[in-house]
Amino acid sequence: MSVKLIACDMDGTLLDNKGSYDRSRFEKMLRDLKERDIKFLVATGNNMERLSLMFDGLVDDLSFVAENGSHLLENGKTFIRKGISDNLVYDFLDFYHDKLVDYRVMISTASTSYVLKGTHFDFSKSAIEKEQLETFLSRIKTIKSFSELPKEPFLKINMAIPVDQEDEIITSFNHNFTGSLTAVTSGYGAVDVTPTGIHKAWGLKHFMSNWNIKEDELMAFGDAHNDIEMLKLAKYSYAMANAPQDVKNSARFLAPSNRDNGVFKIIEKQVLGR
Repeated sequence: MSVKLIACDMDGTLLDNKGSYDRSRFEKMLRDLKERDIKFLVATGNNMERLSLMFDGLVDDLSFVAENGSHLLENGKTFIRKGISDNLVYDFLDFYHDKLVDYRVMISTASTSYVLKGTHFDFSKSAIEKEQLETFLSRIKTIKSFSELPKEPFLKINMAIPVDQEDEIITSFNHNFTGSLTAVTSGYGAVDVTPTGIHKAWGLKHFMSNWNIKEDELMAFGDAHNDIEMLKLAKYSYAMANAPQDVKNSARFLAPSNRDNGVFKIIEKQVLGR
């Protein structure tokens, strides 16, 4: 196995069901990978505010495909940041004009995430640590109407929809916004909306080009629909045991679940030879 780059999702993949990971085990793994000149890249729908808390003290040693490919960072420095045009944001808001509260629509700029008055989130079952949740909540500003949005670049659109309506809502959205915006679930009703063509694999390809790394030197781990393009890109692609079947079908191999530290077990055995 000739691996030069490992790309790894966070929630449901590296992180356990409490939103945590074994820090000491991770740091040892990073050191061992570095000794073998193997790069480790975080590929996630999360923003850098949460990731900076997750990887406090390690950000400058890692590379990130954050926000599903919209934000690319190497050694703590941004080199690509993709936004969403004003026209597309307002087209989205028009499309869901009567569902903006029900679907918990959130529009984000670099510093603030905006939701409508009356929008409520249930974090009782969320796999997120307290400090990360507090940071997330501190960014949110409630407004009466999205007409109050500031004249700033829009970077993200998110929804939190009923899980039992997920497929129907996403299929309808993608049909209506073909070629402009794409909605994809990261699990449990969480939906990310990005410009069509922007996804984790798109971001990965930029790093791979810069580092002269080929697809047959890439290992990837994921558990959700926003990982599918990345899993299809990598020769050594692993879906987690807790992934939906269609995500498993996109990968060549199966890793133990996130509860069982599947990412660590595969890397330690298959790459580090422990």
